[in-house]
Parts: sequence; structure tokens; C-alpha cells
Amino acid sequence: LGSIKEMKRKNIESIRTLMSIAVIDGEFLGESWGPVLQCISQLGRLQLITSGLALDEKFLNSSTTSSTTSVTSETNGDTPQVGSGGDGSFFRQPTKAESDRETEESNGRAVLAAVNEILIDKVFSSTVHLSARSMSRFVQQLISVSAAEIAGLSHRGPKRVGLDATMNLSSPAISSDQGPRIFSLQRLVEVADYNMDVRPRLVWAQMWEMMANHFAVIGCHENAMVSMFAIDALRQLSFKFLEKPELTDFSFQQMFLKPFLMIMQDISSRDDTRELILRCVDNMIRSMSHNLRSGWNVFFTILTLSASDPSEKINTLGLAILQRLLDEHLHEVCRISSSEMRKSDDVSQMTALEIHERNTNADDFIGLCNASLAFVPTENRQHLLPIGLSMRALCHTACYSDLIADKKVLPPVSGAQWSDPKLSAFTYSGLSEKESLEMALWRPILEGLAAGVSSTAASNTGGVGCLVQRGSVMTMRAILLRHGHLFSIPQWLAVLEQTILPAIQTAAESDKSAVVKLLSESPSVSSVDFVSEPLQLPPSPDDEGLLKFAEQAQSVDGAPKRPLGSAELLVEASFADLRHGGDGNLSRAYLLAMKDVEGIKTSEQPFPDSWIATTAPIALGMLTDIASEIMLTRGGSGREKIWPVIMGQFSRWTFGDNSWNPSDETEAAWLPCEALVRTGCHELHRFPLKLFEALPRLDKAEANVWASELCEIFVDALKKNVTLEGLIHEELIKSKLMTMNDSADEKKQTNGENGAANNRGNGRVSTPYGDGTTVAHRVDEYDDGKVTKQVTISITELDSGATLYGMPQPDINSEDPVKKPISREKFLDRYIPALKVRCIAAHSIQTSLPSVINVFAAMTGKDAITALLGSLEQSRQTAMNATKDADMALAFQEAMFSEWEDGVEEVEASLGTLGGITNRGGSQMFFLTQEASANRAIIHILSLLFGESGGSSGSGDESNDWGKQQFAEPQLMSRMLDVLDKFLVSDEKEGHLIDPHVWRLSNQRRGKIALYCTSFATTVVMILDMIKNFNEDQFRKQKDSLFPILCKLIRVQSDEVRSLVHDVMMHHVAPYLT
Repeated sequence: LGSIKEMKRKNIESIRTLMSIAVIDGEFLGESWGPVLQCISQLGRLQLITSGLALDEKFLNSSTTSSTTSVTSETNGDTPQVGSGGDGSFFRQPTKAESDRETEESNGRAVLAAVNEILIDKVFSSTVHLSARSMSRFVQQLISVSAAEIAGLSHRGPKRVGLDATMNLSSPAISSDQGPRIFSLQRLVEVADYNMDVRPRLVWAQMWEMMANHFAVIGCHENAMVSMFAIDALRQLSFKFLEKPELTDFSFQQMFLKPFLMIMQDISSRDDTRELILRCVDNMIRSMSHNLRSGWNVFFTILTLSASDPSEKINTLGLAILQRLLDEHLHEVCRISSSEMRKSDDVSQMTALEIHERNTNADDFIGLCNASLAFVPTENRQHLLPIGLSMRALCHTACYSDLIADKKVLPPVSGAQWSDPKLSAFTYSGLSEKESLEMALWRPILEGLAAGVSSTAASNTGGVGCLVQRGSVMTMRAILLRHGHLFSIPQWLAVLEQTILPAIQTAAESDKSAVVKLLSESPSVSSVDFVSEPLQLPPSPDDEGLLKFAEQAQSVDGAPKRPLGSAELLVEASFADLRHGGDGNLSRAYLLAMKDVEGIKTSEQPFPDSWIATTAPIALGMLTDIASEIMLTRGGSGREKIWPVIMGQFSRWTFGDNSWNPSDETEAAWLPCEALVRTGCHELHRFPLKLFEALPRLDKAEANVWASELCEIFVDALKKNVTLEGLIHEELIKSKLMTMNDSADEKKQTNGENGAANNRGNGRVSTPYGDGTTVAHRVDEYDDGKVTKQVTISITELDSGATLYGMPQPDINSEDPVKKPISREKFLDRYIPALKVRCIAAHSIQTSLPSVINVFAAMTGKDAITALLGSLEQSRQTAMNATKDADMALAFQEAMFSEWEDGVEEVEASLGTLGGITNRGGSQMFFLTQEASANRAIIHILSLLFGESGGSSGSGDESNDWGKQQFAEPQLMSRMLDVLDKFLVSDEKEGHLIDPHVWRLSNQRRGKIALYCTSFATTVVMILDMIKNFNEDQFRKQKDSLFPILCKLIRVQSDEVRSLVHDVMMHHVAPYLT
């Protein structure tokens, strides 16, 4: 059979005898099945030749072309003999190939006449009678023959049937004249079919393991026809296998379907092959989903792999299958009987089999969740997923959360662990057993969304950026707001501390865009106003607008008939609002959905790749929404346990890491940029307003506690900010002086002035003004608001005869290590931006205080008010002292010029041409703004207390009747008069420079503006309005101090101030003149 010779009678009889032995004594053939099956393979080839049909290699060998055949024929000496008749067609002799073909046709007719085809078929059908061991040998040999056929080696004959172990079956046929054949592969399918129903499952599993590996290898063949035949054979066998229900506690489906997964995982497989696998999966889900058990795991893994496939067509097909599964087969994925519902909370009533099934169902559901989450990219890759697929996958996760909340999927009942996310029942640590098992379904969803929130993958469309990140935050927010009531307080703490907060902090720290370097020129005028806003609170699930949106979404052709869950509906509406550039009001999302609009229509963002600019406010705003909608419903426990965690994140974005030490230059602690600081301060302001809206739902005692808590929050925030300001200020000046000393030393070394350094005695120091000897030290004290500070001053007698008072300098002969001064550029970059951000934080907090105090002043006690006023006064004093610091002003100017990469000499020259220190970008612009906002907050709080009639708090709580007017009056008048006096002094000196927008036009006045007048103008207006609203008794009591200063205010440059003075005079002074 391995050679092309005319077969004789004895050859045919041998073949017939061999077939009879195979049928009768197959049990004893063992390794001898190889020659038998090779013989049958050749018989199959002869049968095709005899019937006149094309051989397998003719249509399976993709590498053979007509040109190759021509070349091969010529090299074999098969050139046609041409006679005198021109083309030689009449006298042409048959070629060798034609002669061989004739011989094979003759042999085929002779063999088939003697060997019944039924006998050949019986060789394979009789395998059902073989023992397990013999069957294993048979399958091994049949696989070996099939592999030889695929490799193009079947022509070698029975003696050379063995396949080299190193042969790559994925490659095209090795022989140049023999292509791949699939005869034995077809017979392998038949054998599997014959034995599928008659073999015990365990025996069948051993058989199939060998077959599965062979099918997986052939499925990755480079020849598309070969690989697709293997996959189609798998599909047919799978349909038959899945017709039989799988017994509980077995996973034969998972084992049987494994070849599909192996082909999908193989990077050498073809794109069209992987696409065919997905279509097979789709067909099996549609037809056999009612019988699927352990097979779900394989299908979900395949769909997960489709998300990372380089082919966009495969990506789209994978998600489409998931979508159809949710829309049409969800009830088959979530199988819960009424008995399971009754036992859902009572594990003791469940058998071991029921526990296993419950845990398996939970694992399958988690696999489904992971399949959808795989379409949410977490990092950049060569082939990016279409944004639409990722957004649709996020909608899937909301659907899964609805299923969990509605108890259509039940959590596992055992095996909770939190060490490996890839193992079953992965959950949160630190919970009770019941709580941890409940979170085993939630954590994969929340972790997947958290990975999307902190994703570094680019997801921009139409100038709008970070769509995946924003979509992940929106989805997480919708899930938590709709279903967060199901979580206990420990569960909430676990979700926040182990998932949400690490994700948003990682995302904030990973943002390397230009936004992190942006700084405003004044705290009152933001340069980061392009940062997005937090989302509005969503409407209730039964909101009419949302219901209209749901009805509209289901009326579209191809839309699912199942109702949308509450979280899924909220996510769909949120994405519709985002897609069409809505205002965030989801009650009107149905109006946007009615528009025939393609793509995202929002305006382009200046920094679309910045997470901070696009996503941070939504992420931090989600925490505020959780606090107002979930935490407040938990009473004192929520306030004591959940609020500190949320407040900790607000504080981190406002002040940075608690461990940051300005004096430690080697420390790599994280500091927030201005955009994050403003975002954190905004949420500190937004939460009290949300709390006020929730007051009717709180009892009176809880409301009063919250009022005190808010005061404490702002007190701590202001104190922390002042402390940081002071530390940075101190380190800035110290580093500046050390840098100046270092610069002076370098100059002396350059000029040879340090030749006598070895002759200097102890106590010798080097200063910017020359060398000298430290003769004494003294300690001075000064009062910085509420804190008394001590400063060590060294007294140095310079060689020139002068005496220098300043900070202690290191002994130039000391062998002790001295802290090496950092460069001018480094200390400016380290401290000046940090100081500016601290001023911005103080201004933002102080500006938000009046609206908060308006709401809660009546419920706040004396101690809380006193502490709040003290922290504001401390902030005011710190800013006032910094405003007067000439070194600070110079450092700010140097920082501005250092951006031009100028040296000290160039900076001094530039300052000289401008007539001295400018205001634009200077320290006064920042610290005066901070001082002014602190004054406004102090005056506002005192005015509220002063305006209340004696003893009436308006809250009905007698504990708050603590003589507010008597407490506020002296402080209020003192602060008002101080501001007005300083305003008059500034107006007299610089009033001609007043311009409301002059800080942007400083070059027109050589950098000089009336900073105090400009910064305090709104404060003065507020004071005058307050005086105007005094009642008759209040004004009469203060007229002696107010009237003189009102008279002086008449001559100020501001028209608005003069107009208000006129109104005050007419209202309060005129009656005394009539």
C-alpha cells in the first residue's frame, strides 16, 4: 500500500484477513493497531481515487499551486513528448503521474471488490466492545495515523507510520507532493461518537483527554481548511455530548469543551479559527444552555480571552455573545430553585451536594462577571478595544449587581478566602464568615470597576478623554447608590478601604499630565476651572423620567425584552447623558436618547488624557454621595466608623500624606496638585450642604452632633493647613539662607579668598557679608496668633567690624557633618508651589465656611464656635505675617524668574528694571487673599451670632442659649474696624491703582497694584452691608467708633464703597440730623 504497484491476489487477501483480525481479535492487537489503521487510511485513499473524487490533498493543501506542480513535473522527468503534430496531442505518451493514477485506480477497484466497505466501517464501530486498556491503545494509534496524514506523511506506508515526536502539526504538510489528509481525523470523530454513550464517564474522560489534545493541535493548523474541519468536528461532538444532562458534582462538560479553550489560548491560531470557535460557542449557548453546567466555565473563559484578542472583529463578536446571553439566557445562568431560596440563609439544612452546587453556581456567575470586565481595559496595549465595547461591558456589570441584589444569584456557602483573586470565593478580609461570603459575589465586580477607575489605558473620543475611567466611576457609583443599603457597616469599611480608596488614590498619583504642574496666579482666580464637576444625585428608581428612558430603550429594534434593573437603568441613562453632552439631570435623559445623534457631542477638553481633570471630581464626589445617601441612614455608627474613612480621603487630597515632612529632602511623600486640592475642598463644602438636606431624616440629637462634627472638621482642616504653611515657610527661609551661604563660599573659593581657612579658630563662620566669629546666641519669642514661637538668633562679629544678627551658621572648622544646601532651583521648586497650594487650600476652605455656618450656626455650641474662630484667626495671623516677610516675597519672585532659567544676578537685574518686587505672582497676592477670606469668614460668623436676639437660637435647644450677642459683639467690632482702618491706609497710599482686574494687567503699571484694597474690597463691602442692616439699638451703641471711620471712607477711590457709605449715612446717620 505504500508504493504504487499493481496489487496481486495475495495482497488483496492479506488486506481482507487484516480487516477480519481487527474486527474479531482487536482486543489483542495493542501497538499493532498502527499498521492496521495505516492500511485502512490507504484504503480510504484508494476509494477516493476509484470513485473519481478529488483527493483530500487537492483541496486541503493550501501551499500547492499550479506553478509548483508544473515545476515538480519537469524535475521528475515528466515532460510531455511532442511529435511533429505541433502540440503533440495525438502522439503524446502518458506521464508518470497519469500512469500512477491508472495503477491506483486499478488497485482500488480490485481491493474494494474484495473488501467490503462495511467491513472497514465495522473496524471502527466494533471499538465499543474493546476494553478500556485496548481502547486507549487504539485511540493512541489512530491519533498517530491522523497526525501523519495531517503532516502529509501518509504515503510512506504501514512500516513508516510512526510520527516523529518533534514534528510540528501546526505547520503545512512537510512533503512537497503530498498534502494533508483528514481521513483518520474523520474516523476519530466516528469513534468518539460510537463510544460516547456506551463508555462509563471516567473511561470516556481518559479517552477524550487524548483526543482533545489532538483536536486542539489540529485546530491551530496553518491550513484554514484543516483547522476548521477539526473545529467543526468538535462542534458536532459537543452538541451530541451536551444533549445529556451533567450529573451534579461532575465536570465532564468542562473537560469535553477544553479543546475550544486550548485553541483560543494558542497564539499561533488563525483569526478566522478563533472567530469560528466563538460562533460555535454562540450556537451551543443558544441551543444547549438548558443543559450547561460545568461547561459555562469554559465558555466564560473563552469570552474573556476574546476581549484581549488583537482582532477587533473577535472583540465585537465576544461582547455580542455576552450581550445575547444576558438578554436571552440569563435565567439559565442563574438557576435558583424555590428550595434553594428557602435554604439560602440556613446552611445547616443543605446537603454536601447542595453546598457544592451552590458554590459552583457562584463560581460560574463570577466567571460571567469577569468575562464582561475583561472588556474594560486597565492598561495600554498594542490593539486598543473600541470605546463602545468597554462602555457596554460596564452596563453588564450593573446588570450583575441587580441580579445579586434581587437574590437571583446566591453567594457561596463555604470556602471564603482573600489571598488569591483567581481562586473561588475571593472576598474581603476582616469580616465575619457570613459577611465575607456575601461579599464573594460583590468583590469581583467592585474590584473590576476599581481597576477601570485607575486604568492607564487611553480612551479618548472626539476630544473627550478618560471615558473608560469615567464610565467605571459612574457604574460603581450607580451600583453603590442603588444597592449600598444591602451592605453592613463592616462591609462598607472593607469596600472603601480595600477597593475604592486605593483605586482613586492610585489613579491620582499616576496622573503625569500637565495638570499636576498648573498653578493659579491667585487663590481667588482658578487656572484649573476646566476640571469637571461632580455628578448630580440620581433620581429615585421610580422617577418618571427614568421610566420613560427605560421604555424608550426597550422599544429599539433588537433591544432585550427583559426589564432593566435599577442600577443598570441608572448606568444606561448616565451613559446616554455623557454621550449626548447632557447636564447630568438623568430625569431628562430620555429627551437626549430621542435625538438621532452619533458620537459624543460634548465640547473638547483641554486635557483629555488627565485623570485629575476628567475623573477625579466624579470619583471624590461619589464618596460625598455615599456619605449623604448611605452613611447618614446608619446613624451614629455610620458617623463614627464610615465618616472618618471618607473624611480621610478628603483630607489626603487637600493636604497630602500625613507623613510628609518639609525638612526631609529625601522623602518621596505624595503631595496633591492644585486641581486635587480644590476638588477636596469642594467636597468638604458640598457634604455639609447635603447634610443639611438630610436633616429632616435625622433625629435632633444626631443633627446637633453633626453640627459640632462639622465645626471640628473645619477647625482641624484649618489648623493642619496653618501647621503645614508654617513648616514650609520655615524650611523655605532656612534653605534660602543656606543656599546664599553656599553661593558666597563658592565665590570666595573662586577668588582665592579662602587661603587662610586653616588658621580660623573655633566659632568661625562664613556669611554672605564676610567671615566672622559667633560671640553669643539669644532666644527671642513672638506670638504667632494662638501659638508662641521661639527663634534662636546668633550674634556674629564680622571681620569688617560690623555685627550681624541672624540664624545660627555652621562652624566652618567643625568636623560634624553639615546638611548640604540644596540648589536654588530645587528649593524653589520644592517649597514655593507647596506654599501656593496651601494658600489656595486655606482660601477655599475659608470661602466655603459662610454658607456652611448659615445652616448650622443655630445648632452649634459655644465651644465649637470658639474653636472655629480660633482656627480662622490663626490662619489670618499666619497669612498676615507671611505678607510682611520680605524674604518670602523675594523667594516668590525668584521662583517666577527661575522658570526662565535665570541666575541670581539676572533675577536682581530684572527686579531692578521693574522698580523692585512685583505683585503679579508674588507672595502678597496669595497671602493677602488668604488673610482677606479669613477675615470674611470671621466677620460672617460673628455677624450671625450678633444678629440673633438675646438667647434665641432658633433651634429650640436651650443648651445653645449662651449669650451669643455678648460673645460676638466685641470681637466683631474689633475685626471690622481693623479691616476698615487698614483699607483706608492702603487706599490713601495706593488707591489710584485700584482695578478689579488689575492683577492680570500688572505690566501696565510696572507690576504695582493696590493689593490690599483689591483683596479686601469684597470684605469692606460685606462690612458696610452689615452696618447698614444694624438695627437702631446696635448702631447707636457703636456709633462713636463707626461714625469717624465712615466719614473717612467717603473719600476712597472705590465707587461701590462710597455708594454704600452713602446708604449707611442716609439710613443711620440722617435721622440724628433731623
